[in-house]
Amino acid sequence: MNITDLIKAIRSKIQSNTDLKCYDVVAENTESPFVYIELVSTEPADTKTMFVQAYNISIHIISEPTNSHVPIYKAIEEVTEALTEEVDLEEPYNLINQMYKGVQSIYTEETNERHAILSYTFKICYGLKIK
Repeated sequence: MNITDLIKAIRSKIQSNTDLKCYDVVAENTESPFVYIELVSTEPADTKTMFVQAYNISIHIISEPTNSHVPIYKAIEEVTEALTEEVDLEEPYNLINQMYKGVQSIYTEETNERHAILSYTFKICYGLKIK
């Protein structure tokens, strides 16, 4: 599967189910809050009957500058809720599993914006094994 197609599907689901802007590339002076997505790694996850690839994805959420953690917590809730729905993939790919692996970290940027990193794994079937 083309990685950009997976990122596009995740981005589409977040944008359609939240009020957050979601970017591929974040310009230097982009106004927060926003989300951006990055691929961390891929690994084979074949089963007895299917060819499967696991994509480990980090979703970065940047909240507006504030001294409170409330906006970043609300944004985390929005994104995780949006991704309770499966992402839509084009044929011939089938989503086998979409797993939320939790918040990896939350920290404060120099601009006083909060930055949360969420981890997801998407297992995608790209063919059947035939004997």
